[in-house]
Amino acid sequence: MHSTAGTFAAVLITLLTAHQWADHCWQTDHQAAHKGRPEADSTTTPAQSWRAMLGHLIGYHAVMGAMLAVVVLALALRVTLAGCAAGVGFSALSHGFWDRRWPVVRFMILTNSPEWARTDQGRYLVDQGQHWFCLWLSALLVVKL
Repeated sequence: MHSTAGTFAAVLITLLTAHQWADHCWQTDHQAAHKGRPEADSTTTPAQSWRAMLGHLIGYHAVMGAMLAVVVLALALRVTLAGCAAGVGFSALSHGFWDRRWPVVRFMILTNSPEWARTDQGRYLVDQGQHWFCLWLSALLVVKL
């Protein structure tokens, strides 16, 4: 017998593991360099940026979908296809939003961290924090819909 809490835990650890693997091991150098909104002094065009983002999101969520399917089937988790689609869909939208980069900087400025926002480490850590928070919400969608 599966509890909702146990299902949530299994789904959440799967989404977090998929995130770590897909975001850090499957993302190409080109995607990482060009997926953010082009800055004024950038040679990346908006079309190149969106193509890099789309490629990243497709690869990332293919990994996530496969890993989620494996854990659902292997553990016979009681989740619905609609819940899985909602969770992965929310992940795709939120991941794409935060990876445009400007939302991370804007968030950091709004939360009174403008100096930290000027550092690569600060932006990366806040980006990852936002992704993890959104994956927590995604896991809730998977389990509750």
